[in-house]
Amino acid sequence: MRLVAVTAALRRAGRALPSAGVVAAYVALVPNAPVFYRHFHALPNGAGVVAAEALLVLSLTALLCSVFTLAGRRVWLTFASVMILVSAVCAYYMARFGVVIGYGVINAVFTTDHDMSGEVVGLWLLAWVVVFAGLPLLWLWRAPSTTPPLWRQWRQPRALVGRVATFAVLLAVFSGAQVLLRKQGQQAAPDQVEAAPNPVGVAAHSYVPSNWLAGAGMVASNHLAGKRMASRLIDPAKRYAYRPQTDLSDMVLVMVIGESARRDRWGMLGHSRATTPQLAAQPRVLAFAAQSCDTVTKLSLACMFVRPEGLQAAADMGPDIVLEDNVFSVLRKLDFRIELFAMQSELGFYNRVKADAYKFREVIAAQPENTGKPVDDMLLLPELSAALKRASAPGARTHPRAIVLHTKGSHYLYTQRYPRSFARFQPECLSTDQRCSAELLLNSYDNSILYTDHVLGETIALLRSHKALLVYTADHGESISDNVHFHGTPRRIAPPEQRAVPMVFWASERFLSDPALKAGYEQIAARQQDRSSRVGHHNLFASLLGCLGVKSPDGGITAADNLCH
Repeated sequence: MRLVAVTAALRRAGRALPSAGVVAAYVALVPNAPVFYRHFHALPNGAGVVAAEALLVLSLTALLCSVFTLAGRRVWLTFASVMILVSAVCAYYMARFGVVIGYGVINAVFTTDHDMSGEVVGLWLLAWVVVFAGLPLLWLWRAPSTTPPLWRQWRQPRALVGRVATFAVLLAVFSGAQVLLRKQGQQAAPDQVEAAPNPVGVAAHSYVPSNWLAGAGMVASNHLAGKRMASRLIDPAKRYAYRPQTDLSDMVLVMVIGESARRDRWGMLGHSRATTPQLAAQPRVLAFAAQSCDTVTKLSLACMFVRPEGLQAAADMGPDIVLEDNVFSVLRKLDFRIELFAMQSELGFYNRVKADAYKFREVIAAQPENTGKPVDDMLLLPELSAALKRASAPGARTHPRAIVLHTKGSHYLYTQRYPRSFARFQPECLSTDQRCSAELLLNSYDNSILYTDHVLGETIALLRSHKALLVYTADHGESISDNVHFHGTPRRIAPPEQRAVPMVFWASERFLSDPALKAGYEQIAARQQDRSSRVGHHNLFASLLGCLGVKSPDGGITAADNLCH
């Protein structure tokens, strides 16, 4: 009898919640169908894994829908509309580009360069949204809803019992799906190490709506945590002593931050194409196959200039927690004047550099001398030249200089990163709406690397007469395949190419005329010959200081991370 009563209550609840049930099934199954298909064919024991994942995402979505129906029709319709629309947009990028929607991607949507992000919005996306969001939304807002809000259900005991029973069943299914998925994951990869990602966590980042909801929650919580921690960041310049071993008064340090550049597409690092001819022809250029600290611009900018000891590894799919200020704090203590010029708009990072002066893309493009010019990375060179002239102007106070150049590099759409004169590799991928094969995408991508090589070659030309050190590295890599071009996958499950970046050093003759600096640069040259050497963003803090001949007697520079040690 009790079973019959519960079943009847569930049926009444189902009749009372038609729109919630349909929305839950639609969002959980339709937008995720391409991912289900891919996992089914790509994973060992794919059928079992996909069944468990489908059960997990369906029960979770149903739980979310059931909760929001308790708040009344307006709140429910608002939530359901947002969930359908955002899930449809996410599903488009998941299906077409193979992107994993995680913290980095969601964070970029809220905070990163919207001009470049807009370049991946095209007619195909609009058509997709009309079909997979517009039509369901039209049905949703016309569908009748007889669901009373929670405060009215206290006077309807049967409806309340049915609702409680629904929640209990959905929670049981959700918990069972997690257990089942863990078992299926173990069967699929029985030899995986203990540090392998939790299959439930991987599934949460693989499907809508859990991936973008989790990402949005992490962005919000990390934003609040970042605000709290910003005032509590440990300043290495105050905690440790940093002592130059040589005169730095006329030093010029140029840090070039690349964008989405993969090391395996660099000719200097083994690519079959000559994508870096100018760098290859330069004496004293040292190139390393390196690894980025994260897979998306904002996160890499947060971690790449911080001591590894100043980062706390995240326990989940999130980014590292930053506990210390960056290397620019130490440079300021050493009396460096810092200037920053950027073809992007990462104002949060630029403010953390605390440069004496900086210009970002919109400011540079608005200057009268740039009217009508292509807004590409070559616009950084006049800014660098002017900064060097200011430093050497008669009567100018002598300061060491640190100049940061933040490039557009190889950010998609690749063909918009270089002029037509650099379109060497053909045919290209010319439009966001074009379905491009891997060959076309890689041709365009290699052209963008060729242009980066040109920008770096011209940068070296400007620095040649100065006592200068140039350091270049990209913020992260890029996944590229047929109709796929993206990054930002959570770091623990990211494909290797999303963290495979080049790191380049160049020193001028005047720099090497100083015996202390020459000795350090010889060490980095020897390190280049050691193919077993692990190089990455974790070396930047120590190497930017160590290669300038700066030492820390009390542990502010980790010798193992200093490539010039």
